[in-house]
Amino acid sequence: MKAHTIASVVIIILLFSVCSTAQIRDFSTAHKKIERALEGRAGFPGSDAIWVAHNVLGITVIKDVINEKKYAKDVCNFLAENGFSSQKVTVNIVDQNELRSYNRWSQLASVQCKN
Repeated sequence: MKAHTIASVVIIILLFSVCSTAQIRDFSTAHKKIERALEGRAGFPGSDAIWVAHNVLGITVIKDVINEKKYAKDVCNFLAENGFSSQKVTVNIVDQNELRSYNRWSQLASVQCKN
């Protein structure tokens, strides 16, 4: 009986681990390089660049420090220069303080990159 209970617990744990890892998004090496390149770029006003989906890039910034819409367009140009022109990427600029303090995604600007 004890072995049966242990086996059941192990199966449940394995099922939960499979379900939880299935929800983790894994992006291409090119996506990860874009994140690192933006975060390491001189004058990067944000703290993080995060792919939310294969064609949605979120960047956290401190509100009202920059022109968020203009910066989103600049990021679109950077993406186009680095091989993402055909991806139809949307760049979302998000309030860093809202995200960190309240875990809220407060969008400051959003731009659909043109091909």
